Amino acid sequence: MNAYNKIYLDDAMQTAGAMMDWAVNTLGCPAEEFCARFLSSGVADRFSRGDVACIAGKSGVELAREVMRCTGSDIDSCDSGISISSPEYWAGWTLSYYQWLSALSFKQLSRLGLDMCSVISMFYPLHEADLSVFCERADEIVKTHLNSSPHWIKRLRKLNDITQKELSEISNVPLRLIRAYEQKAIDTSNAESRTIQNLQRCLKARQP
Repeated sequence: MNAYNKIYLDDAMQTAGAMMDWAVNTLGCPAEEFCARFLSSGVADRFSRGDVACIAGKSGVELAREVMRCTGSDIDSCDSGISISSPEYWAGWTLSYYQWLSALSFKQLSRLGLDMCSVISMFYPLHEADLSVFCERADEIVKTHLNSSPHWIKRLRKLNDITQKELSEISNVPLRLIRAYEQKAIDTSNAESRTIQNLQRCLKARQP
């Protein structure tokens, strides 16, 4: 399942590419700083969900301005030129495709080692390759991060020597949610407090 309807994908990719290029190369905001602003602004969350106002209703320049405004910096009028050949444009364009394809949010991708800045560093040599090549590389990065640091639920569950199904039964948390948490497809920081409390109580109670 993809993040949103495919009919918006081309617009979303162009918008994200233009946003990144304009913010870095015209506005002069360092890429690392703008990436952090994008993730904290609320715009990244709306984009990830396929909010049409973000992915198709605004130009990349307008979206970049919104990111800056939402993070405390109103931008005066300035040149709106966009270079579609820049590494920054390619990073926004490419990562927005992978975000749509994977249905992971930009925040989730960032935690898994894939944010705009890391993708910019992949411009050479991947910018001339097919998108599928980038997606294969992105899959490898995500898989490596998932395998390198097990989620705390999985770690404690293994210590207690119980299966996901058993944890689901004793905690009254749906099995599909436990699987998603352990795979880091869903961030537990956004979960209902009762759900996390149930999991913590059950895992702690069963520790040796």
